[in-house]
Amino acid sequence: MTNRPLDWPFGLFSLLALGVASLLAGQEPPITDLTFAPDGQSLVACSQRGLHIYRWPDLELQQRVDVAADNLHAVRFSPDGNRLAVGGGNPAEEGSVEIFSWPDYRSLTKLSGHDDSVLAIEWAGPQQLVSVGLDRQVISWDLSRGEPQATLQGHSRGVSAIGILPDNQWVTAGHDRSVRVWNGKSGALVRTLNQHNGSVHALATCPATVNQPMIATAAEDRSIRFWQPTIGRMMRYIRLESVPLDVTWIDGSHLVAACADGQIRLVDTDQVTLMKTMPAIDGWAYAVARHPQDGTVVVGGSHGQLKSLSLPSEE
Repeated sequence: MTNRPLDWPFGLFSLLALGVASLLAGQEPPITDLTFAPDGQSLVACSQRGLHIYRWPDLELQQRVDVAADNLHAVRFSPDGNRLAVGGGNPAEEGSVEIFSWPDYRSLTKLSGHDDSVLAIEWAGPQQLVSVGLDRQVISWDLSRGEPQATLQGHSRGVSAIGILPDNQWVTAGHDRSVRVWNGKSGALVRTLNQHNGSVHALATCPATVNQPMIATAAEDRSIRFWQPTIGRMMRYIRLESVPLDVTWIDGSHLVAACADGQIRLVDTDQVTLMKTMPAIDGWAYAVARHPQDGTVVVGGSHGQLKSLSLPSEE
């Protein structure tokens, strides 16, 4: 029915099945993505029950917000912090992105153009948003007009992750095991990187880059790989004991991975060593987010679980 590869047991259909089972059992469905409000006072989570707004730091639920799409996979704040984009859809039917005002949660517009679920979104500017999904498409949206600006084709299977680099370059990754670099202005495919041996689940852009931009990708082959995508170079990689489902940078030298065994792993990205493994939730840890000020991380996953964790200080 979709282009989900057979080597992705933690993929969309497994997640949807777990969500449906949770709903039938009266439990919360899995949390699929997390993001902090720019002021650090709120945490936004998404699942099959819509958007959940939590107060920080006690994680008390403040608000549930209904979204047009049934299955949500991505949430991102606009650069000015006044809007929140939410991506999702229905498998093999449609994918969409809905834009809400913040902090009053008013629906501003719905962007419809994907033929399958949207899995990831990123803002490329105040009036430009990029979405990727199971339909293999990379769509750039002109929010001033509420319509697609460009559609990029190249992935042979669903696209699960997107990152925005300087100089208007974009990097995507997906179920075809590839990492692809695009010219965001022309839409041209710059290069394809193929070192992963399994579906890529997540991509994160390093916040501190001295020479070339650097990204991290997490894949079904249990590896996290570090790249300089604009020059086509894989720098190093680390293989974990459990599949990393999401990653976030703590600073320019440290990264946290949320894994399929419910634990998080703190990685020294310079030395490519595992610094610490920490229990987080029971089940699959699908999402991890870093607080913008205090460095704390929050993990979300199976049965709507949320857990905040303080990372160990570097000795």
